[in-house]
Amino acid sequence: MVLKSIFLYRCNKKDVYEIIKNLTNFIKKYVKKNLIFQNLLSDLSNILNIPKDILEKRSFQIIYKSYEFKDKKFNKNYNFINIFYDFFILSGFLILFLINSFVYKKTSLKKVDLICDNIYTHGDLDQHENFLKYFKSILLIGYKDLNCSNKKTIFINIRKVLFKFIDFNFKKRIHLIFFCLKLFIYSLIFRTNLLSLFKILIYDFVKYKRIYSEYNAKYYFNYRFYDTNILQNYLFKETGGLKTSCFQKNICILSLSCFVYTDVFFSLGKNQGRICNHLGGEIKVFKPVGSFFMEGKWFKQKKDFSKITNTDILIIGVNAPWPRGCINNDFYNSYYNKFVPWIQKISNDFPDKKIIYKHHNNFPGDSREFKILSNSNIKIVIDDSSINSTYAWAYKSKTVISFASTMIVELLGNNKEAYFIDPDGINKQWYYGIKYLEKYKIKSYEELKKIIFKNKTKNVPLQKRAFYCLNSKNTKKNISSFLKE
Repeated sequence: MVLKSIFLYRCNKKDVYEIIKNLTNFIKKYVKKNLIFQNLLSDLSNILNIPKDILEKRSFQIIYKSYEFKDKKFNKNYNFINIFYDFFILSGFLILFLINSFVYKKTSLKKVDLICDNIYTHGDLDQHENFLKYFKSILLIGYKDLNCSNKKTIFINIRKVLFKFIDFNFKKRIHLIFFCLKLFIYSLIFRTNLLSLFKILIYDFVKYKRIYSEYNAKYYFNYRFYDTNILQNYLFKETGGLKTSCFQKNICILSLSCFVYTDVFFSLGKNQGRICNHLGGEIKVFKPVGSFFMEGKWFKQKKDFSKITNTDILIIGVNAPWPRGCINNDFYNSYYNKFVPWIQKISNDFPDKKIIYKHHNNFPGDSREFKILSNSNIKIVIDDSSINSTYAWAYKSKTVISFASTMIVELLGNNKEAYFIDPDGINKQWYYGIKYLEKYKIKSYEELKKIIFKNKTKNVPLQKRAFYCLNSKNTKKNISSFLKE
């Protein structure tokens, strides 16, 4: 397989699962069957002292995330014109890496119980600090400055400390610079930007090598299952780490479930997440634990209803349009042509009903959606007015619906009726692995009207709740106990 075949990849499959399966198979074949790729991975493996198969699998992850479902092709990162830009970026990075070896000296190794990755907001920080009830000390890895409230918590902004002491041979740092030059020449010869992928491999190595040159931990936790990194996993284990793990932050939609590598996958409910091992992933253990976020925002918080009013219908928003979540046009067609018009029509058919459309705090706005809803009595809420966030709105509402929010399964698992809106039942990309969900999927406008007319809630059958989401009162305790087994 030639390098340029990445520009030619197209998939004519109609079924969403077949689209994803075809894509993951192509990526594997592209990396494994390309002689140039294999030689470069071998060279990098020797320089970094990382097994070649680890670099291969990390390459799968990187290439997959460069595929754009909307355009049905890989992005422009691999184009000829970007070769010079990426060469400038990578060579500059490696020169700084070389200088780094003269500036910083080895420091004493600090031991912590748990490392948590991908901390982006104060909300993330607060949620993860709750692990201190079960671990003596934790290290939080973030990407901007955040303030910790507990002295047992260490927080590092990796962007600021990236080039402190890194335990890596000086001679091999020079070899990396020559390797960068080789990548540049090969990219020019084959007119395919190899630097785009290899710069991420090298950056990942430097980033996590930097962390594990200073910190040693027993357990690793990543609350975004779709952001696992097999290169990080290897470096963590190499420095004495025992278990890597990730959490199912979202329902396992197909586009998020590819090339997931971890020891333990902490899922919302029974059987969820298993699709990942059919889509290029390698997960050793699946452990249902409930919702990490529902515990922190609802069960472990006081109930803050002071600014929340009783609501007849709550619509929980999704950040649409979302390119990574849309495998084909079914999403756009059903969302804008069915779902949004349906809720607009509900407001007209039930003018006496109080309807709240609660979007995420980071909702960027959607002019197309706003236009459809402009002639309705629906109140759009974006900013949280309760420390319980959307959970407070949900428990103060008679009927809860959403196009694709993970909160629907969280609520069902914790005995609150809620429904997915799935017009015509075509959104197969969203609900893999969730048993007994059909009863809570609304496929027509008439079904939706019946739910509104009903105006009564029933208990969710006890024997089925665990398949949606386990009781979430002690999720972090369950995670901690399993890691320490």
